[in-house]
Amino acid sequence: MIIFIIGGIIIPIDMTKITKEMAAKALECKTADDLVSLAKANGVTLTKEEAEAYLADLEDVELDEKALDKVAGGSCYTQTSCDNNECNPAHPKCFTGDSEVAVPGGVKCIKDLQLGDKVITLDASGKEIVGVVTEVVPPTEEDIVEVTFSNGTLWRTTESQTLYLGHEQNYMVKDAKGKKALLRDGGTATVTDVKFTGKRETVYDVLVGEEEDEDVIFVSGIAAEGYFTKGERGL
Repeated sequence: MIIFIIGGIIIPIDMTKITKEMAAKALECKTADDLVSLAKANGVTLTKEEAEAYLADLEDVELDEKALDKVAGGSCYTQTSCDNNECNPAHPKCFTGDSEVAVPGGVKCIKDLQLGDKVITLDASGKEIVGVVTEVVPPTEEDIVEVTFSNGTLWRTTESQTLYLGHEQNYMVKDAKGKKALLRDGGTATVTDVKFTGKRETVYDVLVGEEEDEDVIFVSGIAAEGYFTKGERGL
């Protein structure tokens, strides 16, 4: 199963069933109803709202032969990174610019992080190490969610940002109320509230390290998992 986030809408689709021909036909659909009918005929459930968002996302996209081959069978064509048939959007997992990221000796606002900067992260065993920023995601405008934790911490982020607790214990903040998140000191805090603000702001994100199991940063002392990860860390 692949999760697409298109226009802020989460769409789970079994892309292993999508052929190159089906992807090409989807591009030819002129209306949401046409796309819904095409999806239904090929065993894919798609609502009209999802279809409208999908068509809007494709307005400026041209898929060449190589890109169509990526779509067919489970890969992605735009604005996503794919890990073992699990797609994560590169941009929606982000924080507002004033969010403080743990760095050696202190903190730094995420908007000020640059390539080569050192940040606090975790290794595959969950041990704290110093990592290096290897990619800075271009800033983008996104809908903002406020996440409140039991220790008083407040995140201002996007609904698809992921909390990191341990191996296969990763939650998008939109589903995280009542769940725990990892603190830098090894303890945990519980998400007490998730509030959709209705506001759009510029958000920022970074990639840490060259290996997937390094991409954890601590934002206001709480572990956040980046978009590039496979969730293969140890406990």
